[in-house]
Amino acid sequence: MAVIQMRFPSRVLGFATAVRVIVPTGWGKEFDSRAFYEDKERLPVLWLLHGGSDNYTDWHGCTTVQLLADEYQIAVVMPDAQNSSYSNMAFGPDWFDYMTEELPEFIYRRFPVSRERGKNFIAGMSMGGFGTLKIALRYPERFLAACPIASAVQLVDQYVHHTTDERPWFGREFEKIFGHYEHPEELLGSEEDCYFLLERAMQEGRQLPALMMAQGTEDFTYQGNKEFYEYATGKGCPIRWVEAPGAHDWNSWNLYLPMVFAFIREQTELLQGGKEQEG
Repeated sequence: MAVIQMRFPSRVLGFATAVRVIVPTGWGKEFDSRAFYEDKERLPVLWLLHGGSDNYTDWHGCTTVQLLADEYQIAVVMPDAQNSSYSNMAFGPDWFDYMTEELPEFIYRRFPVSRERGKNFIAGMSMGGFGTLKIALRYPERFLAACPIASAVQLVDQYVHHTTDERPWFGREFEKIFGHYEHPEELLGSEEDCYFLLERAMQEGRQLPALMMAQGTEDFTYQGNKEFYEYATGKGCPIRWVEAPGAHDWNSWNLYLPMVFAFIREQTELLQGGKEQEG
């Protein structure tokens, strides 16, 4: 198991940013180093997104992700996104472009991970769940599976209707992300609106990733995620819904992360068996 933490200068962002990568080795008792490094199949990779007010170290520091990566032989990429909501900010850097254009190329060219759709997966919690949905619905051809956990899927609707978190700094962050809109309702139906992104992808007949949504029943994001799940499944988009008692905290997310890895394995086996992906 290799754990690499690095900073590199991003041309998209205009400053150096950080990312942590877990690379399972899979060494057996008989180890030929030359053969291992020269003739190695590219690994599947999970892009794992952090939540608001967190950073790229939190998944590694607060969960069993390293053990899971080793067990399932999946590389994990954990980038930093500050409090960007994984958006091209109105008053700030283009984080969405960084996440979907620059970062993947940087990783694919430097680590033994595959570009194949069948070996790419994305997941995240809270703000990272919002980013997971946005990225997966805008680029569904890139991912076999997407797993938002306690996502901020209703963030745009809350911003439009002024019902976001009451903490003052939250409001300032959202203004930097979405802008000072005289008509905030214009965000509905935009590239920030997961409802719109889902409907557009389905209308265009694009193959969506297999989706799993996981949610604590006492989590303040529960209702918003349940509404999105019901909307999506009502449109004919299969989603696996998982819930259990729990709040918006690492106790819940530690419960769901092993389910994410198991769901990834299940979808990989379905693909290898030539079956349709299932929610």
